[in-house]
Amino acid sequence: MIEAWYDGNATGATTVTTEADLDRVLDAVAAMNGPTLAELYTDGDPEKSWLEIGLHGERASLRYVGDDAPNGAHSKGGTFSLPPGGEVLYYFMNNPREYPDDAEIPAEVARRAAHDFLTSSGQRPSGVHWTEQDGPL
Repeated sequence: MIEAWYDGNATGATTVTTEADLDRVLDAVAAMNGPTLAELYTDGDPEKSWLEIGLHGERASLRYVGDDAPNGAHSKGGTFSLPPGGEVLYYFMNNPREYPDDAEIPAEVARRAAHDFLTSSGQRPSGVHWTEQDGPL
């Protein structure tokens, strides 16, 4: 089970137990205006592993934190050029979060990674190239 946080108007997290639940969350995030993030917490506990997924059209970004990446890791893509603003920004409940210039990956890869996170009980998703962060978040 994971808890998804993404809607600033919601009174709490969305509980995700099935892949269909996760698809509904990801579809809602993708339908939001602009580059939007969802945070997925294993068992609803931010002290356990978590995955942040950003969706924006065909682009996406990921940030993972877990025992194997206590300082965090970002997706590493290089598929896309920088956006017109010159930096990779996604928004979590209207708050901007900057990502490395090469963090964007195809949205379908990020969606598969989110499913991998759910079905593996919070393990780092495979099928994604990762860049480890040097310091704490």
